[in-house]
Amino acid sequence: MTTHYPLLPLRDIVVFPQMIVPLFVGRDKSVAALEAAMEGDKEIFLVSQLDPAEDDPGRDSLYDTGVVAVVLQLLKLPDGTVRVLVEGKHRAQLKAMEAQENYLVAEIAPVEELAAEGPEAAALMRSVAEQ
Repeated sequence: MTTHYPLLPLRDIVVFPQMIVPLFVGRDKSVAALEAAMEGDKEIFLVSQLDPAEDDPGRDSLYDTGVVAVVLQLLKLPDGTVRVLVEGKHRAQLKAMEAQENYLVAEIAPVEELAAEGPEAAALMRSVAEQ
């Protein structure tokens, strides 16, 4: 099952499910993607760039896995940038991307989450919690 979401490439940050994080967005395509998300169901696909210095990343410049997120709050600043608060919902695989109007759209497929069960998983969780 594939679905389509506005695409927001991220520099220097990875967003995970259940994370609530503020982002400062300045690129025109990114601002347009956020506006498209706000006009729809407020969901957007966030994926990190391989090279944060690249201004116009293509498909080969993005990681394969990102997160579908919900826009909780959007504030347009006087300098034209946008401050947005997003909450990661679930991981997804980036299958393709296409330009639509003035922003990018991601075609994604859900990633199956593996349940951490059993004695080995419990031991690993205790080990991490103790550190």
